[in-house]
Amino acid sequence: MRDKQEDTVPLQEWIQNRESWPLLEEYLQLRSGLPGPRANLELAARFAREYARSEISDTAWILLTGWAEESGEYLPFCAVQACAAHYSFADSLRRSRIKKMLKQAMNDARWRVRESAAIGLQYVGEYNFPVLQELLDSWRPEATMLEQRAFLAGLAHPPLLKSKDQAKYSLGLAAEITGGILEGRAAGYDPEHFRVLSKGLEYSLSLFVAAEPEAGFAMLDRLAASGDDRMIRIVKSNLSKSRLSKKYPGQVEALLAGLTSV
Repeated sequence: MRDKQEDTVPLQEWIQNRESWPLLEEYLQLRSGLPGPRANLELAARFAREYARSEISDTAWILLTGWAEESGEYLPFCAVQACAAHYSFADSLRRSRIKKMLKQAMNDARWRVRESAAIGLQYVGEYNFPVLQELLDSWRPEATMLEQRAFLAGLAHPPLLKSKDQAKYSLGLAAEITGGILEGRAAGYDPEHFRVLSKGLEYSLSLFVAAEPEAGFAMLDRLAASGDDRMIRIVKSNLSKSRLSKKYPGQVEALLAGLTSV
């Protein structure tokens, strides 16, 4: 149940006062939902929004950079998202630091920290999609599998896909990633990292296809026609999503009929 006092707690006041940092840390940790199956996403989002502005004091910035390096889960989870929320408003020096934080988080061994990077990309896109596109384009050529998964999860965000141009960009990036898998272009292959990337592909493609159905189904058709068991599994998973099966039953049934059993 949501804490009724959450909206009245003076997060910004605590952020700005070093003496209040232990109080802020205790507040977030106690309401983190951890250990448990679900972290408190709403509280992390509220904290992140406190940084979605250009005027962030050095004190508030130092708090974030310190928390991003913590060994636990929830404080880095909050800090990475807040850094990303600030990215579109930040100066060049802070942007450079945030880029490093995001890249580190995308490759982190802790899955919640990796998830915070994906959510962070969504913040960047919501505030300024061209800035997100510039950021992803700078990383795409040498992206690791974990980074590619973060790209997909970041773009698979319905508010970002309402724009036709943004949906086309997302679909194009997904096509590039799946093409790279088929062509064996991924550097430093790791079975666990590929599993994580595959899980991202198994749901994200359906959002891109729903937003841009003509080009999207053409992409799924190409993947299915590849005969690659990995791609067939990914296509089947996406076709099972109600956003496609209910709205485009004819296209879904036609693709499923031609798929090889896995």
